[in-house]
Amino acid sequence: MNDNNNYNEFSKKRLLNNIEKKFNTTIIGSLAAFEEEFGFLWGHGIPYNQLDEDQRELRSIWKNVRTRILDLGNSNLRGSQSEIAQYTMHWNRYVMNFKLFNKDNEEQ
Repeated sequence: MNDNNNYNEFSKKRLLNNIEKKFNTTIIGSLAAFEEEFGFLWGHGIPYNQLDEDQRELRSIWKNVRTRILDLGNSNLRGSQSEIAQYTMHWNRYVMNFKLFNKDNEEQ
């Protein structure tokens, strides 16, 4: 592979890694926020053997919903990665374009 192809492959891998981090942060962060606000309903942080009957039932429901959310997020992440794999890309890094002017203040 030449340098340009290597750089394009590096660019694609970088994008895929960044998207994966963002997907995971969004999914896990959302679940954590939900647990923080509503976890008291199913005794979040309390050992299972200390839960009452209602909390045990709600914890079971939450575990099912949480699994479905994680599965859906992971499925969409894989779909996004597959879509990106079909593209050729080149990371522009941090590009700055400067305009040059001559002594008469005319753009060159």
